[in-house]
Amino acid sequence: MTHQQASLARSSWPWHDAWLRLRDTAVVASWVGTSWRKLHSPTLFEWGRALQSNPRHWPHAVVQGAEPTSERAIALWRRELSQSREVLTRRDLGAGQRASGQKKTSMVVKELATQSLTPASDAQAMCRWLRCVAPQGRFLELGTSLGVMAAHVAATGWEVKTWEGCPDTLGWAQKGWESLGLANRIQAQCGDFMELVRDLGEEERWDVVYLDGFHEEHATLYLADALSSHISQVLVIDDISWSSGMHRAWRTLQERPEWRVSFSWRGRGFLLKAPHMERQRFQLS
Repeated sequence: MTHQQASLARSSWPWHDAWLRLRDTAVVASWVGTSWRKLHSPTLFEWGRALQSNPRHWPHAVVQGAEPTSERAIALWRRELSQSREVLTRRDLGAGQRASGQKKTSMVVKELATQSLTPASDAQAMCRWLRCVAPQGRFLELGTSLGVMAAHVAATGWEVKTWEGCPDTLGWAQKGWESLGLANRIQAQCGDFMELVRDLGEEERWDVVYLDGFHEEHATLYLADALSSHISQVLVIDDISWSSGMHRAWRTLQERPEWRVSFSWRGRGFLLKAPHMERQRFQLS
């Protein structure tokens, strides 16, 4: 049996797929992933440092670019959302609840905040990483939810555009941005992602696109492929271990020729155009 045949045989074993998916989760990757210290590319080395939890490792430039006042205000807003007992009307155009696939028509705000908000430490790490990509840039987010991630990114000085399928949820996000003084930095659209991506003009481009909605295999592949020509540098896919289908989509996208470099970090997949780099893939611890 050739090496390629053996590789294909292993990929058909259910336990092998389950292990690959488990290995990309935040907990397991912290033990088996690649340390930022072992990254040879100067760019990836700096990015790996920026994504670490320990402030001693952060690049000096990204620490200087932080806005502590905005971060404190966002933290207070996040706390308010996590305690709110108000009910919003839900229009779920994505994959529904993680475990059941159920699509709720109403939800208490604190429940949605618990389920959907990116952990504060992860959002702050993503913003440090963005400041390594560029001091300023254009960021497209698919999946606004309550708007906290968009607020973090806008506070870094990046220009943000964000899409959300649920009008009531987007309304909550917009109220939050206004209270933070960030509404003028964020452009929001409400609608079906499939329709919005089809309506994009050829000239529309973003440095980074963050796909954090519609956690389903075929939708993820369609959106990633449709957005590829509109991305200058990086596509980030959240929740790549959400389901076996989502992880298959992630592994399929890693094989696409336009993405020369790919790595996972805390359950997210990063796909880089990086024409100047050798093809490589790894899991960042």
